[in-house]
Amino acid sequence: MRSLKRVLRDEKGATMITVAIAIVVIFGFAVLAIDLSMIQLAKTQLQNAADAAALAGALILYTSGGNQSVATAEAIRIAGLNEAVQDIQRPVVIGESDVTFPQPHYIRVITHRRIDTGDPVTLYFLRVLNPLLENKGEVTAHAAATIWCVSGTDCLRPFCPPDRWDDADNDSTWDPAEAYTDTNGNGDYDVGEPFTDANGNGVWDDEEYYHPVETGYWGDKDIGTQITLKLRSSNQSPRMCFYYAVRYGPEGCDTIYSGGDYYREWICPECEPFVVRPGDRLHMEPGNMVGPTNQGLKCLIDLDPTAQWDPLTGTVINSAFPSSPRIIKAPVFDPTLGVQVCHGVDCLTVTKIIVLFVEEHSGADVVGWFMSVATEGVPDPDCSAGGFMYTVSLVE
Repeated sequence: MRSLKRVLRDEKGATMITVAIAIVVIFGFAVLAIDLSMIQLAKTQLQNAADAAALAGALILYTSGGNQSVATAEAIRIAGLNEAVQDIQRPVVIGESDVTFPQPHYIRVITHRRIDTGDPVTLYFLRVLNPLLENKGEVTAHAAATIWCVSGTDCLRPFCPPDRWDDADNDSTWDPAEAYTDTNGNGDYDVGEPFTDANGNGVWDDEEYYHPVETGYWGDKDIGTQITLKLRSSNQSPRMCFYYAVRYGPEGCDTIYSGGDYYREWICPECEPFVVRPGDRLHMEPGNMVGPTNQGLKCLIDLDPTAQWDPLTGTVINSAFPSSPRIIKAPVFDPTLGVQVCHGVDCLTVTKIIVLFVEEHSGADVVGWFMSVATEGVPDPDCSAGGFMYTVSLVE
């Protein structure tokens, strides 16, 4: 009995047992600290690659008119420009099966490090805990991106022409309904009721038709079309392709900047900082702005003098910038509302925003080409405000 008690009280060898247990624990922490860190690093890098590939693919999907093959190739290319850890840092390789299109203008990309594709993440301590396992880890990431139209944005130039309407008599001036005498009091013009024949065609004419989509300037219809905008004095009635000089910010802002200096600077070299969207009202500059307009346009073209419009591709070429400063955004106003009065100041109601490449100018006249551009701004899910601006965004 005494011998048994001595054995039970004997602590010789306990340190070795403690060390053995500690070694197992240390290796366990090594798995967590090193192997899991490798997996997390691979996950982060693969996610970056997936995000970049999805955004690039969505942009090409939109600009190519929905060509999924071209968008797939671009997503694969962009993914390959990224690296993720494997045994060392290696390019991210994906295939066509990793790029899908769940909806129009919607692209989904999967990036991976997998055993079946021969590019798993190399781990270091996993087999220490379980010899049956290989030191290989699998990681995947996915991202989805889409295109949103943009209805409101900042950095507009202070040119505001009317939106296009159905100019029935081709006089470039929006004509309201001709006045008539409602003899029977039914609220409608009826044949035989006296009317003012404003255009002298012998029949009563209804209001010339305007709808921002059906008749107005529109991305799908007008991109690649040349237009000349002419400066119009504030005391002249609206005419098609004639623009008014306007002030920023929109009515309701704490400050509305006015005068030739601000007007010229917001043509070049600066652009206005206020977000403008359909429905906003802009105050008009009352003076003759020919001089500041001419100076601003000359400055704008001198910023990028080699840039040219290529009608074959519908793009700007030979620019010194990724996006030429001669690509401008400008508001257009509702022609049926015309010039209004806002708190004692003439104003215009914005109906959409157009985008032009400024090809040349003659004094205050602007010659440009309609185009579309990626920009930050207020999303327009229904694409109901012109379709000249869009933004690419991740949705997963």
